[in-house]
Amino acid sequence: MSGLILVAGEALVDLIPEGTAEAPLFRPVLGGSPFNVALALARLGAPSAYAGRLSLDAMGERFAGALGAAGVDLSLAVRDARPSPLALVTRDGDGSASYGFYLAGTAYDGEAPLGGPWPDGVAHLHVGSFAALDERHGPATLKALSAFAGTGSTSYDPNIRPALMPGRAETLRRVTARVGLAGVVKASEEDLAWLYPGRDPLDAAHSWSLLGPRLTVVTRGAAGAVAFAAGKAVAVPAPAVAVADTVGAGDCFMAALLAAMHRDGALVAGAEPPTRVAVVRWLTFAVAAAAIVCARQGADPPLLAEVERALAA
Repeated sequence: MSGLILVAGEALVDLIPEGTAEAPLFRPVLGGSPFNVALALARLGAPSAYAGRLSLDAMGERFAGALGAAGVDLSLAVRDARPSPLALVTRDGDGSASYGFYLAGTAYDGEAPLGGPWPDGVAHLHVGSFAALDERHGPATLKALSAFAGTGSTSYDPNIRPALMPGRAETLRRVTARVGLAGVVKASEEDLAWLYPGRDPLDAAHSWSLLGPRLTVVTRGAAGAVAFAAGKAVAVPAPAVAVADTVGAGDCFMAALLAAMHRDGALVAGAEPPTRVAVVRWLTFAVAAAAIVCARQGADPPLLAEVERALAA
């Protein structure tokens, strides 16, 4: 079994809409793609560490408390007196979420805590979302990903947020550079559709698989997921579920994929391309975990036992 999984990136408060148009209410929920991944990894039984910036305000204490309670290593987390960053969530009729962000003047607005030294036993680095691309944290994230690519395994999830991107062409350039340094890459169909307008997302993902990743995965919502490994495509369906919302589902999928690979000892430097049987096993675990999140309000990743029960059923 491989060692500690280090997750780098943002933690921010998702403001989930409730109530009615006449009397709108917003419920604060702990969020941010990398935070979600670190938390979900720990809940799924994989040892994780979080490298990000957390406020000292009440919500920042909740972030630290949730990670600590799950057993996430916080030795690289930076605490900042400024308030927690916010994401205002809106939902479409099918439960799909979109976001408006408030980052300036918050705890996020500072140097990325990726200069090291890293905790002992780190074997895998996961980066993703806008913290991996923007002007604040992007350069340090790229440097860390490049440095770690030669000594451990790496993964990347672009988790595209157009409102925070520098423009499609520049975003694609930055994303492609990170894809080329990652051993495992996950993107949603929506990510790929934004990056490559008019192009089949699976064709775009296949082109990414030729840049270096040994596993490139596309999540397709209710249609499941498709992975490219060793030149072959592998598809698995998603369980049927009554969708409450999709907030955090992609992050849980990413964490579950890494947790399943970790359990099989596949998150190591220089690993061989995975077998089809292994990829099916990993994807099946990941779509089951993501389906559980879709049935809940907000990003609430399941425990390992919950996923195992769902798979058994």
